[in-house]
Amino acid sequence: MVTMRDIAQRAGTSLATVSRVLNGHQTANAAVAARVLEVAAELGYEKRTGKKLKQTLAVLVTWPSTSPTQTLRDSQYAMMFLHPIYVAAERLGYHLVLHFGTPEGKLSSFLRWEIATKQFEGALIVGSYYDMEHTYVKHLRTAGIPFFHLTMPPVDMEGPFSYVAVDDYAGGYRAGEHLARLGCRRVLHIAGPKDSRDALERQKGFLQACRDHGLENRQIIVYQGDFHEPAGERCGYYLLKQGQMPDGIFAANDMMAIGCMRVLQEAGVKIPEDVRMVGFDDIVLASYVEPSLTTIRVPYEDLARIATEELVKQIEYPMRKTIKVRLEAELVVRRSCGGKG
Repeated sequence: MVTMRDIAQRAGTSLATVSRVLNGHQTANAAVAARVLEVAAELGYEKRTGKKLKQTLAVLVTWPSTSPTQTLRDSQYAMMFLHPIYVAAERLGYHLVLHFGTPEGKLSSFLRWEIATKQFEGALIVGSYYDMEHTYVKHLRTAGIPFFHLTMPPVDMEGPFSYVAVDDYAGGYRAGEHLARLGCRRVLHIAGPKDSRDALERQKGFLQACRDHGLENRQIIVYQGDFHEPAGERCGYYLLKQGQMPDGIFAANDMMAIGCMRVLQEAGVKIPEDVRMVGFDDIVLASYVEPSLTTIRVPYEDLARIATEELVKQIEYPMRKTIKVRLEAELVVRRSCGGKG
């Protein structure tokens, strides 16, 4: 059995320092703490704390907790998943640990140690940013820890994957179809990040719906966004500068739609009279802005509940088959498209 003394000898530090690091105290030098955790992971040290009252699930978020472009949107998006995950986990007798990704797609030293020494029984992977997602999957597989995606996994990842996901393609298609049926003949899409599969699927679905309803490429504009409200604002200023307004806009998420809508309204553009606007997600704010935002509703509570329940089943029944669940995204029509909601 690996002991703290073994770790101290390999890491070249004191037993007291190793004890502080492994018990979560913040008094140790950051570089020394990282080295201790790396050695603990290499040696396979397992913390002995007696019988657990509850087992543990990890929620591994693929985007960073902070970044130069981050707004409150990331925190809001995370909470839409985390609360229902917490409720389901508590009901099933598990508690949660939470980790965010890093900009460079690497694990922190502490998470490496947690995975290598199996400090949690299973993991839920939230978000579709490829580099961080790939890193999580690689280390979880090496450690033999079951995991479950809350989005469709990348097509180039080998092996069976269990997931529950909203049908982003179908949601994007519904948005394009709705605008086309309202008579929109010049449309614009505010796209999400290029490294987000969710955003790419929404874009594909929207473009296909436009083409299926007779719109040609010259009638469709794609403006590159990043899921954050300022990207929607920049799109609004871009449209005002161009001087030719589309009659329908679909944003890959609600925050970009709201940002764009505000800029256009401040310049005197009327919504929905001049431009009809559709978002994606149905965050709480979507029904409170003026006019209320037509959007594609993501069933966050169902996604989180199903993922948590199915992960626990995988933990308790290791031979269980791979589970793949696709949920529909509902079109919610509100005043930004002439509705009454």
